[in-house]
Amino acid sequence: MGGAYGTGNVTPSAEFNVFADPEAAHVVFSSGVKITMMGLDLTDQTVCTPEIIDRMESLGNKAGKLFGDIMRFTLHSQYIAYGLEAGPVHDVTTVAYLIDPDLFTTQDMYVVVDINRGPCYGRTVCDILNTTKKAPNLTVGMAVDLPKFWDLVAESVAAYK
Repeated sequence: MGGAYGTGNVTPSAEFNVFADPEAAHVVFSSGVKITMMGLDLTDQTVCTPEIIDRMESLGNKAGKLFGDIMRFTLHSQYIAYGLEAGPVHDVTTVAYLIDPDLFTTQDMYVVVDINRGPCYGRTVCDILNTTKKAPNLTVGMAVDLPKFWDLVAESVAAYK
């Protein structure tokens, strides 16, 4: 989980995880290893509403209660800081992709990390339209099937007794 094909969340250009060490991200993205980037634009789609929290808590197990406790605290913090009634579950999205990649729409594209010390430092520059004609080096998560995503989360929470 890191990067974004659009705007950032720690600067107007950079997502927090990549911004924390853009040089390391640059090395990884340039390594030739098969990488799927689950960026902020995708993870922001997985908004956990109070109704989702109620659904997980209604499973009646420790995992459902823990999910509820964590997410209610998180949503309260989001509301105080940003006035948001709900918030995304960034890391859960990445784990869900590892469990069931068919829930996600992805696109192969050329991606570089801006390591210049300017206003775009740490930005993942994603060539969505293939304007550079460079060979794709990453697979980028673009969309998620939300109902099936939350079904997978509920199934996972229910499996923990």
